[in-house]
Amino acid sequence: MALPMRSLFTDPDRYLQSFRLFLANSTEHQCMQEFMERQLPSVIGSIGNGKSAINILSVGGGAGEIDLLILSKIQARYPGVTINNHVIEPSADQIFKYKEHVAATSNLENVKFTWHEETAYEYESRMSAEKKTKKWDFIHMIQMLYYVKDVSATIRYFHSLLEEQAKLLIILVSDKKAETRRSFTQGHKY
Repeated sequence: MALPMRSLFTDPDRYLQSFRLFLANSTEHQCMQEFMERQLPSVIGSIGNGKSAINILSVGGGAGEIDLLILSKIQARYPGVTINNHVIEPSADQIFKYKEHVAATSNLENVKFTWHEETAYEYESRMSAEKKTKKWDFIHMIQMLYYVKDVSATIRYFHSLLEEQAKLLIILVSDKKAETRRSFTQGHKY
């Protein structure tokens, strides 16, 4: 008799072990770094125009390596502007590593970090229960839509949180390329 498959969602240690194995055998981070260098500057080109603070929401921020690369590009585009960076990440271990990366990174004086140890669904539920609707200038969801039950509903919810001129960036691994980018501007239909 075959053993039932264990879900990566309910076993954080198994998820981290699987994710580390995936990274060791893929070019995912290299492809994302290339995207950040070549295409991200045009994506973020209007998110902070005329603003004294930029509000960013990282959904599934992991250990923060890619988030810190994104932040460096935003800081380069908008020097001296305050950046409020909120991170939704369900793994306490990943948040701990993210905080270590922040502590080891220079030039983050104008970036304020807030971590939320929760899933995207838990964040949405908490905001609904608290009757809060915070708007964001930039929301990114990198390699996280695999872990939600209703992809369309999740995208619709986070899209509804965009300010004017804001962007929603979604990156997923595809079978053709190591990355796929979908960027939504407030007001566009998908």
